[in-house]
Amino acid sequence: MTSLNSDKILFDKYYKQLCYFAWQMVRDQNLAEDLAQDAFVAYFQRKNTVSIDETAIKSFLYSSVKFSVYNRHRKSLTERKFWQRIGFKETDDVDYEHQIIRAEFMAALAESMAKLPEGCRMVMTMSFVDGLSNDEIASQLALSVNTIKTQKQRGLNFLRKNLRADYFSILFAFFLTTVR
Repeated sequence: MTSLNSDKILFDKYYKQLCYFAWQMVRDQNLAEDLAQDAFVAYFQRKNTVSIDETAIKSFLYSSVKFSVYNRHRKSLTERKFWQRIGFKETDDVDYEHQIIRAEFMAALAESMAKLPEGCRMVMTMSFVDGLSNDEIASQLALSVNTIKTQKQRGLNFLRKNLRADYFSILFAFFLTTVR
């Protein structure tokens, strides 16, 4: 495998996760994408000094995004006041780790949801993302409530089989709190 191919595989594997990770901190999609791209540029420029171990590369990428966000906020007085108000410290590693886990979970969920049949995916999205009730979904899609329930059950079964066990447990707990 050429270096270019391995770089593309690495980019494809982590880009969306890094975008989501950055977005959690900046709440601006364009800026989040820029930060993720900047992390890859920094990695590619320092590629020879970073370990070839994928875990080290992943840590480098997430740390690059984290510190880019921190540096951007540090430069702005208004934003600096915001960070002081919420108590942001460079040592907020627990929150940082939770954000990484959340980004990886969301990427795994999106990948699994994309594999669902379109009708099932639509019902799952309307129910668990948009927060619609079974009756509302049935009305919008001109289907019976029982069909909606069946599609949701099929979707959950599919996700249970395709997501890591710990991810599905998180997802299932979330879904239980949103069931109407």
